[in-house]
Amino acid sequence: MGKANWYDMREFIAHLEKLGELVRVGEEVDPAWEINGLTRIGLQERAPAILFDRIKGADFPMLTNLLGTDRRFLEALGIAKWSDFNEEWCRRTERLVPPRVVEKAPCQEVVLEGEAIDLHRICNTVWHQYDGGEFPGTLSVSITKDPENGVLNAGIYRMGTLSRNTLGWGAPEYTHGRQHYIKHERLGTVMPMAVVTGYDPSVEIVASTRTPPNVDEFQIAGALRGEPLEMVKCQTIDMLVPATSEFVFEGVVRPGVRAIEGGFGEYTGHYGEARSNPVFEVQRVTHRRKPIYLGAREQWYPSESALTVGKSSQAVAYKTIKELVPGILDLRCDVTYEAIVKIDKLFPGHPQQAMDAVWGATYARYKHVIVVDKDVDIWDYDSVHWALSTRVDAKRDVYILPRRAGQWLDPAVSLREKGWQTGMGIDATMPDEDYHFWGEQPPRLVDDPQIVARTREKWGGRLPWQRK
Repeated sequence: MGKANWYDMREFIAHLEKLGELVRVGEEVDPAWEINGLTRIGLQERAPAILFDRIKGADFPMLTNLLGTDRRFLEALGIAKWSDFNEEWCRRTERLVPPRVVEKAPCQEVVLEGEAIDLHRICNTVWHQYDGGEFPGTLSVSITKDPENGVLNAGIYRMGTLSRNTLGWGAPEYTHGRQHYIKHERLGTVMPMAVVTGYDPSVEIVASTRTPPNVDEFQIAGALRGEPLEMVKCQTIDMLVPATSEFVFEGVVRPGVRAIEGGFGEYTGHYGEARSNPVFEVQRVTHRRKPIYLGAREQWYPSESALTVGKSSQAVAYKTIKELVPGILDLRCDVTYEAIVKIDKLFPGHPQQAMDAVWGATYARYKHVIVVDKDVDIWDYDSVHWALSTRVDAKRDVYILPRRAGQWLDPAVSLREKGWQTGMGIDATMPDEDYHFWGEQPPRLVDDPQIVARTREKWGGRLPWQRK
């Protein structure tokens, strides 16, 4: 396994540059369209991360596409390939590692307050053509504290600029950060909140993870890193933040205050609606000397959210269902609501039990669940589609579950039905029990593993297509 304990984003950037996975844009770019265009093309073509040194109207450079490819995401965690990812996540997070609190931190080298705070000068990017305005909050991590038990939560929610020091806070009601706010509203109290950006990659990954309630994501970061994450107390509120962050925004979210924010191009690849959202009032900004802002263009895969949200939540879901259902071998999840479960089928109804566990025990609200046999490579969609084509009888193997809790941004659901979804489960395993009931044998695969092994033994690396 490779390195996972990056000191900060800058160390990881330097590593990417050595790998040829970073490009610098020195020419001034227009934040109204040019960052959007270059980032969009870069994502689609699996290009390196992009560092924009000069942005018209902004005071600071910005990095995009940091974890925008499979290679960079896995490199951040020191993992070689996706087939190792779930088990390695489970191994590392078997014991969570609390953060180390420090007295002084790079993130507090420079302080801005009062009229010196101007969000337009920090990040003024319009990420999609029809966005409602500038959105600094695409990879910004909101840090809140449960007013009842004091547990921290880190979550990534969209935030659009409303004024020089206020942002619309787009945390849906089913997220832990918003639930902290709901508790404050019921108490009639102001919710303190810190927002950070430009952190080491483990923070981005854990803040994207859909965990059960009352889990401190920063302890997961420590476990993934193999050592505690350094954190420091904010200057104006009682909140801990990652010490090496590039920017920290300290402020409050007041009860009952709402403003229209959006629309915005979302991770589904569709525009999300303008909504009446709570308002984050920034009261102090601290940052490093010569800071780098971290931003992201939301879209379908390939994108950062498809990897950071999809894969981190996948690992947590895998860990959960493996503890509940026997024979779980692997799990592949898409941030846009699909889960593919690989099982060693042990008994009739086993695939359906796996589906029930995904729907009932995970926090990610997957809409479609496909269960396949152990001979299917879930990391190859052609293999999954083969199972769907050859092992599914729709009247027997497709299950429809109406009126289940869904995700707000699902474009398949009309506005009046937002928050609900219809679940679909597909048992794409071989129906062995049906064959056995009639005294028949399931058809044999044309895999010929002995012939393949014999061929490889003789030819080794001399196969014709492997020659230079």
